[in-house]
Amino acid sequence: METCQVYLVNKQRASRIPLGTLMERRGTERGNNIVGLLRLAAIRYNVPQGQTLQVNFRGIVAEMEIRVVKGFQPK
Repeated sequence: METCQVYLVNKQRASRIPLGTLMERRGTERGNNIVGLLRLAAIRYNVPQGQTLQVNFRGIVAEMEIRVVKGFQPK
């Protein structure tokens, strides 16, 4: 099991805010691991639409702008 850091990215201020960590529990590679982690982070940390998430996993940095996430409940 590995952990990866999750950040909320503010492109206008060129900064990123740490939200927390996610635990990668998959023992083997399954195609789109990073996309799955981004979706899980958006649901777990209840990120509103229009925000950008960044995940640092095994030295790979991936970003995704949140649009519509299955299971997301807007406030």
